[in-house]
Amino acid sequence: SQAIIVPFDPSAPSQAVAGVLPLQLWSLTPSGAKAPKAGATATFYNTPASKTTTISSVGDGFAAKASEVKRELVRKSVGAAVKELKAFEGVKEVVVDAELDPHAAAVAAHLALYKFTLKTNVPSPFDPRTAEPAKDKIAFAPVEASAEWDRGVVYAQSQNLARTLAEYPANMITPTAFTERVRREFEGIANVEIVVRDEAWAAEKGMNVFLSVTHGTSEPAKFLEIIYKGAADKTAAPLAFVGKGITFDSGGISLKPGAGMKLMRGDMGGAAAVVSAALAIAKLQLPINLVVTTPLTENMPGPSAT
Repeated sequence: SQAIIVPFDPSAPSQAVAGVLPLQLWSLTPSGAKAPKAGATATFYNTPASKTTTISSVGDGFAAKASEVKRELVRKSVGAAVKELKAFEGVKEVVVDAELDPHAAAVAAHLALYKFTLKTNVPSPFDPRTAEPAKDKIAFAPVEASAEWDRGVVYAQSQNLARTLAEYPANMITPTAFTERVRREFEGIANVEIVVRDEAWAAEKGMNVFLSVTHGTSEPAKFLEIIYKGAADKTAAPLAFVGKGITFDSGGISLKPGAGMKLMRGDMGGAAAVVSAALAIAKLQLPINLVVTTPLTENMPGPSAT
């Protein structure tokens, strides 16, 4: 039930995990004269006793690489190890040797673990009708706790929220459902105000182009605002994020071809991205002011469609 992930630098192997000698273990695998490529993995059972260890290479010449390249190599290494461990049903807890880059290791672990499904033979954790939020199949922890690991977890969880929102079919992520989900995600976070506007408000503002898109659908449109005031000066000019929120884009009167129609559930990907970025900013209480605006509606055919 327990496993260990060790990113492996052949020129400077880690000694952070007691009982795990990466260079010695890797020498037991079939390999050539060249250093293993980044993301190459090997899994060892009962090493150390009663645990499974997956070693994943960061490639040759890691120490000489630029910092951003190193960060991406750590992500690739940890992500490859998680994908390998996901195949083992019994693995519930994974300790990650994150000393090369705790932030990158945390991001990679949680992004690689993510898999969206709405299958019903085993109840899906993504089913929006369930009261409990989705739980990770594997619980990750670093060998040594750090603020950078914790920040990386927030980054990954926010990215995974954007992926989830964009994957939901249109009947599960209507404009109303989108705003309700956003309220739940931001609940209890300091310095945040959520404002949901309706079609009457949009009409008062003369937002006729936006409202014309809503004419063919029976779902009420929404205009979502997220206001975050994290700067010392709450009156300072905010950063502005704007995200397109067409929760399903059939094409309206100009109906899109059927072959790619299912992909049109993702036409609210802009809204998903800016909302999720705002969630990370608010959770981390970054010292800025931020305003997020997302117009949310469906674009559908019908007798009143524009």
